[in-house]
Amino acid sequence: MKKRIKIGYELETGEEVDINLAHTVITGITHESGKTTNIMGLIKRSGLKAVIIKTKIGEKAITEGSIIPPFYKEDFDWEYAAELLEASRKEKLKFERSWIISYSKNANSLLEFKKNIDNALADSKLRSLDKSVLTTLQAYLDKILPELQYAPLSKTLDIRDGINIMDLERFKEETQGLIIRSVLNEVLNKEKNTIIVLPEAWRYIPERLSTPVKRPAESFVRQGATNNNYLWIDSQDMTGVSKVILKQVSNWILGYQREINEIKRTLDQIPLSQKNKPNPDDIATLKLGQFFVATSDYTKKVYAQPEWLDDETARKVALGEIDVSNIEQPTYIAPYQIMSKPQEEIRYDTPDYMKKINELRDDFISNRNDFFN
Repeated sequence: MKKRIKIGYELETGEEVDINLAHTVITGITHESGKTTNIMGLIKRSGLKAVIIKTKIGEKAITEGSIIPPFYKEDFDWEYAAELLEASRKEKLKFERSWIISYSKNANSLLEFKKNIDNALADSKLRSLDKSVLTTLQAYLDKILPELQYAPLSKTLDIRDGINIMDLERFKEETQGLIIRSVLNEVLNKEKNTIIVLPEAWRYIPERLSTPVKRPAESFVRQGATNNNYLWIDSQDMTGVSKVILKQVSNWILGYQREINEIKRTLDQIPLSQKNKPNPDDIATLKLGQFFVATSDYTKKVYAQPEWLDDETARKVALGEIDVSNIEQPTYIAPYQIMSKPQEEIRYDTPDYMKKINELRDDFISNRNDFFN
């Protein structure tokens, strides 16, 4: 197992640069910094398995890998229910927590939790405050439960060697969070030598709010490295991301930014004295594939070598002998391998199915009456 991974070559010197195999943050403006291409190259050279969680529509930089089905395993408790509600409302819970604790008792799943709430709302003597809180909870559960019940989700996480892509584009944000939670827990508890690439960190592991992903992510960054499991955070910027999680990250790979506040935050992550730090223009003028790499050992300005680019050409790009804009990425004829998907369960209690049954029944009764009349 490699303990260090080649990332590329230092600008100006052309010296090869390696990073430790560790929890990592990679930032930069999407499509203009080369984040995903950098991640793909690092994964290929690491020798580890990786799960890339794909949530953004139109992500084109993921060029190869095995497409695996979305994995979901429910792990219910009252804290889980509270995190769901807080994430949905985008605000911290206040007095509602006691209701969640109360109606989570004797519930082993979200569906049972919802049944407890539905039964309570059927009581005509329910106080107005109770009704208000429970109606909010019911509305949220009505939003996510159909997708969790009827989507073709796998109950097993089958990770193959190399890059595994879990495409969650078609799911609601709330459902994406539940799937990511399941993946983090499953890898932490059952896998070794695995990287999880988490996108859009501000959405799933925010600083001020609880989410279904946050607790598992905190456990992952504290315990995962014991089994060579690492969290790699892929995000445009670090605004609003959980500081508890970021404090556990050893490698900071910082790419192009143009917004002044984000440039300042980027500079704050570079562990150099003020006089030795890059200036704001250095961040705002980074080219595609160029990053400041800040680790516990060094800070260097690096050209991140794509996995499809040979060493000599990559070194020349770092030295300024070849313009990166003149490098053309190869086109893959068959970049993806689709792994077996879970067989979609046939359900006879879906709203659409019941509607069609009722329509057929009504037609039958109407035609029968017409016949006898």
